[in-house]
Amino acid sequence: MFYVTKINQNITFAFLFIFLSCATEDPTLIQLPDTTAPSGYIVSPLNGSSVSGNTSLQVIAIDNEEVDTVYFMIKSQRDNSYRNVDSTTNVSNDIWSGKWNTQNTEWVENENYFITFKAVDLVGNEYIAAPVVVKLDNQDDESPVGYIKNPITGQTVAGQVSIEVEASDNKSIQYVSIFINNEIKITHLSEPYIYNWNTELETDDLVYSIYAVIVDVDNNRTTIPPISVTVNNQLPTDVTPPTGALTSPPAGSTVFGNTSIQVTAADDQLIDYIEFYIDGNLNGTFDCNGPSCTASYNWETINENEGEHIIQVILVDGWNNSTVLTPISVVVDNIDQDDIHPTAVITSPASGAIVDGNVLIETLVTDNLEIDKVEFFINNESVYTDSIGSDYSFLWETDTLPDDEHYVLAVIAYDLVGNEGPSTAITVYLDNDDNVLPHGSILYPYAGQIVSGVETVSINAEDNNSIDTVEFYINNILVFSDGTQPYEYDWDTNLEMEDLNHIVGSIIRDDSGNQFEVPSISVLVNNIPNDSNPPTITISNPLSGQTVSDTVNFLVAAYDDIGIAYVEFFIDGFTLGTDDEAPFSYLWDTASNIGVHGNQHALSAIVVDTAGNTTFSQPILVIVED
Repeated sequence: MFYVTKINQNITFAFLFIFLSCATEDPTLIQLPDTTAPSGYIVSPLNGSSVSGNTSLQVIAIDNEEVDTVYFMIKSQRDNSYRNVDSTTNVSNDIWSGKWNTQNTEWVENENYFITFKAVDLVGNEYIAAPVVVKLDNQDDESPVGYIKNPITGQTVAGQVSIEVEASDNKSIQYVSIFINNEIKITHLSEPYIYNWNTELETDDLVYSIYAVIVDVDNNRTTIPPISVTVNNQLPTDVTPPTGALTSPPAGSTVFGNTSIQVTAADDQLIDYIEFYIDGNLNGTFDCNGPSCTASYNWETINENEGEHIIQVILVDGWNNSTVLTPISVVVDNIDQDDIHPTAVITSPASGAIVDGNVLIETLVTDNLEIDKVEFFINNESVYTDSIGSDYSFLWETDTLPDDEHYVLAVIAYDLVGNEGPSTAITVYLDNDDNVLPHGSILYPYAGQIVSGVETVSINAEDNNSIDTVEFYINNILVFSDGTQPYEYDWDTNLEMEDLNHIVGSIIRDDSGNQFEVPSISVLVNNIPNDSNPPTITISNPLSGQTVSDTVNFLVAAYDDIGIAYVEFFIDGFTLGTDDEAPFSYLWDTASNIGVHGNQHALSAIVVDTAGNTTFSQPILVIVED
């Protein structure tokens, strides 16, 4: 006998045969075929990521029975079908791995590619996963970034000045070169990128241009826009006190362990030193010796009583003018039940960054147990508290704030028992309205250079946002506009007045309408050399006194330091013709009736160079026998 049973929607009827014997044996079951396909998804690489080199491909593939093989497949946006790049039968915890060598010539740099996989089980059921899109990026075309940290543009400097450059790259920095007035002063292969400039060797009361060139390991190059400083070693008496801010810890915060007290200070001439006071007692001094200074003092709070303490800072400049910063109160707490405080770091924006519009302040906070909340501070004022997490952030709206100013950002992380973890404060510059002029210089030609032919005028142009156009001027007349790098103009000097100085200038305009007039240079156009040296000439054949007959190769050797225009040949003062190409020669038929009668003839020649200078040869006498 048999029974009919409905298994599922995919199988309408399945027949289960049960064979019974007269005895009490169990029935025999016939197994149904496997028609269930595998399933899975791509683990790596992530959708939207960039890949390079020998890229690892990882997927999760599972089946109701067993996955036999996984095929990894790639195609570009232009291809109609996928190509197998790898396959595997090895599995570990349902994770299947393959490799894609992106450096093969069949794959195109900066192209987007779809990655998928096909999983096949033991009976041939197949599953093709939803693809992810990645970008092929084997070549690093991302330029390094950096800025001149010290000194600042417009500053008056004296004595020993530390020129400090901050540089970073997505890979690594190859070298940083520092220039003063277009003269390279030092090249560093590793941090710190500093040049100690002795301004006492320079001319006083002049403006000096400082810039730097950053080159990464893939030879991507960035030129940091130049800053201008004035050297003045004959400084007047300073009656202006220094200015500054106590940036960390925030007022009212709870501190513990080794706490860093951080201060920024500036003076119109020189910050000499900074003093740190705890509860009115001098605890430490930081020597600055520069027009600006970022100082810190490590306060070991374990030696202090638990409770409230007053931090005070005094700034002293080179003329002994002093400024007492507003004291702050903090609470020392080293004996809480949970004595491990959270840590907090502002990950974005970067310290020293120029920001505008809505700025997302992002943090990285950790604790041994759990974070309760993170409080955000702008210029030491609490502006927002994020108690949701886990990515603690704050969208800072800057449109209504005073522009072109520095703002101090800080956060405090709190754990569940109230331990606080203040971040290191950072300073950013708010620039909603672009009023920063572009900068640039004429890279080529050089001032005073003698030019000729077609010369390529090259301009270095940079802006805090982006360059719109670079205009090229010859003698104050606009001759060309360039909107893309490199900013160059092929100047045909043959169209200009000869042996005169000509003015080469440029105006750089950015996208906000700001413009910068590049200092002009003067060059001398000289397409026609001033040649006052006469050429030389010698009759090399025939020889003087020689007897000749038939046809004679009348040959002249001529030389000039610039160039020969032509050579003219004579017999007995009668012209035979000219030759403007070496070797200079004339085939003389001695049977012709050229020259005076008789068998003796005088041969001579003149040479004229390209400047019109003329030289006569020494005549020779030959005898004709025909």
